[in-house]
Amino acid sequence: MKRHIAIKLSMACLCLGFSFTACEKDLEPYNNSNAWLNFRYYDWSSGYGVELMQEDSYYSFALRSASLGVELQQDTVWMEVETMGFLSDLDRTVELEQKHIEEEELQEYNEGEAVPGVHYVPFDDPDLLEKSYVPAGSTIAKVPIVVLRDPSLDEQSVALRITFKDNGIFKPGYPVYNTHTIHIASRLSKPESWDLNYLDYNFVEYTETVHELMIQWSGNAWDDDYVKSIASNYDYLQYLKAFFQEKLEETNAERQAQGLDILREPNGDPVKFEAKSF
Repeated sequence: MKRHIAIKLSMACLCLGFSFTACEKDLEPYNNSNAWLNFRYYDWSSGYGVELMQEDSYYSFALRSASLGVELQQDTVWMEVETMGFLSDLDRTVELEQKHIEEEELQEYNEGEAVPGVHYVPFDDPDLLEKSYVPAGSTIAKVPIVVLRDPSLDEQSVALRITFKDNGIFKPGYPVYNTHTIHIASRLSKPESWDLNYLDYNFVEYTETVHELMIQWSGNAWDDDYVKSIASNYDYLQYLKAFFQEKLEETNAERQAQGLDILREPNGDPVKFEAKSF
């Protein structure tokens, strides 16, 4: 009890001390004119962080073309960014720049590094810069990244790591939020919303072969928009899982009746529609 009273008295003395100090000298107002940029990985408007995207995203020309019904040779990926600092009554230009990826990391994922003018439109392109800005009075904006379907993507996907350029208007924000990596492929690749909703663990483990079969057997594109529309419906996901397992069994039985091998992954493992273990 004495210890608690002593703490309270100490706090009271501190408060009095601060009040006397405040009388002698008013606190200076915050006047830092710097502004910073982060990728909008979370939405904090609800009071707690709702994950909007992850540090890595995946773009597939094959998947995007299939969902639109048009064979694309270039496309625009819009990245949502968020500012820190004071608002402005003027539009403020956002400039991106490529960040180098170490060779060891590229080898781990069997990727190359994206080349400006080959795999994406350079960030200093005037037409692109004209669309890359935070509107006046706003803290959130979407900036474009134009990806290009170079023939080299048929052989190997590439990784484009981007961050914010200090352009005198904005500086890069928090290190954990100011970098994003886009994996660009010509073939099918995992939709970003697949990882955001942990479908490897509560639906089926992703492979390119599984993805292709799901598109073929269901007639749906299985792109980001479609995955988002069903990801929270656990019962429907379990129905789809059972449907795909049945189709796999039927297809394998038909192939074996014709003297063919069952469906396999490129590494020789049998195709499976099973969830990944934790």
